[in-house]
Amino acid sequence: MKKLTLQLEELGCPSCVKKIETALKKQNGVTEVSVLFNSSKAKIEYDEEKIDPDNISKVVTNLGYEVLNSR
Repeated sequence: MKKLTLQLEELGCPSCVKKIETALKKQNGVTEVSVLFNSSKAKIEYDEEKIDPDNISKVVTNLGYEVLNSR
């Protein structure tokens, strides 16, 4: 398993957290997700054989949230 941290644009409300977590948890290969409202970060654990960081970022972007950087 690999870990990825996404720095997101400032999240406007706590419901944004749930929306992002739910969408990411539905992705094949994503095993754990934690979105931190105050720091606007998403911490993801994933199976690199099933999904890559670019596709994880794309899920968040498609929800309407900008990914500022990832590591």
